[in-house]
Amino acid sequence: MKKAFRKLLCGILSAAMLITAATPVSAAGAKTSGDTRIIVSFGDSYSAGEGIPPFGNSTTSKEKVKDPDWLAHRSNLAWGGQLTLKGVDGTMADHRGTNWFFAAASGAETKHINEEFEKQYSYKGLKGSAALDPQIDIFKQITPGDTDYVTLTIGGNDIGFAEIMATAVKNASKLDKKIASVWKEYKDHIRADIKQAYKDIENAAGKQAAIIVAAYPKLFNPKGFTVSAGLVKLKVKAETVKKVNDATEQLNAEISALVDECRKEGMNIWFAPVQDEFDGHEAYTKDPYINGVILGTQEDDISDATGGYSAYSIHPNEKGAKAYAKAVQKVIDKLEAGGASAAPAVPELKATVKSGQVTLKWSAVDGATKYQVLLYTNGKYKAVKTLKKTSLKISGLTGGTKYKYAVRAYVNGKWTKIEKPAILTIKAK
Repeated sequence: MKKAFRKLLCGILSAAMLITAATPVSAAGAKTSGDTRIIVSFGDSYSAGEGIPPFGNSTTSKEKVKDPDWLAHRSNLAWGGQLTLKGVDGTMADHRGTNWFFAAASGAETKHINEEFEKQYSYKGLKGSAALDPQIDIFKQITPGDTDYVTLTIGGNDIGFAEIMATAVKNASKLDKKIASVWKEYKDHIRADIKQAYKDIENAAGKQAAIIVAAYPKLFNPKGFTVSAGLVKLKVKAETVKKVNDATEQLNAEISALVDECRKEGMNIWFAPVQDEFDGHEAYTKDPYINGVILGTQEDDISDATGGYSAYSIHPNEKGAKAYAKAVQKVIDKLEAGGASAAPAVPELKATVKSGQVTLKWSAVDGATKYQVLLYTNGKYKAVKTLKKTSLKISGLTGGTKYKYAVRAYVNGKWTKIEKPAILTIKAK
């Protein structure tokens, strides 16, 4: 029975995970105050809002299977609709079809930016398939040059992240090899596919539109978790979760680096980290922003729950959608204010020196998930401690001795440079 349940969970993870800067440019500055402000939401299930019903406004079964919003599982509570813009009352969801255009679809890959997406359904006795329009076609509804922002999450399905998770559950000993093969495939062609998708969006939206690429959150409680189904319980160890969560961080780092590359080539494109908003709220934590494994068919699953689980599993819940909106809104607000920069800020370091000790304090950096304090010794910096707080007390200093400290922030999968504001020399008392 436990073996059967393990197989069930693997299926759950595979299906549910159909997820299922150059000169700064501000899109806001390109128009006069009387012009329409527009955001377009592209991407996969994390942008569509999979797992947060309702999806669309159809009510009967026959209406739903013909409704693109229902087939794509575009949630009425998706984070794109919670964004705001100067000059637009309320949220974007209040102005769909005028200020907000919603094209994201659960399960989408980069190819579905330009290609139709065939969706299969088996819902309350109705079975069949229907083609969703290429997401790029949404711009046929918008006057050229009117789009201010395009938001999206894309790439998770392309790298087969579900397969990484399934491998972690079925045979953790093969996980390292699987992850290595995924990154080889990413370098071989997936990276180029994602970059081409960015270019295609730019060509359709216009260079005045700022493209905001949102990251993916780490999914599981880093301490590990247990899934229960009746009398059967399956425990996923912390060491296995770490490998899966690390793979998510690497994907974010790769996407962030690609966005940086595109911006240096002249694209109006930006990366939105989400880790600060989701940290400590992974699935199976006390206050999760991500659904755990949901057993049984839910009201608006487009297919019967194969193996007994819902496609809502392992997707952001309502709190998760709000967290996404908060992270992306930060980028929009900076662009609106003309304050976005090509590189992340660096911490500014200050110190208070007492007898035999120093208290280091530094400014927080947007998007930083951790900080590292370093001591300059023997011609190079060596790490003293890595932490999430913005202060550190260091004892055991020798009076009259000079100490040179620095601090750096971990942003978008990489450490900030050690620059003057982040360096401080003190003399111990």
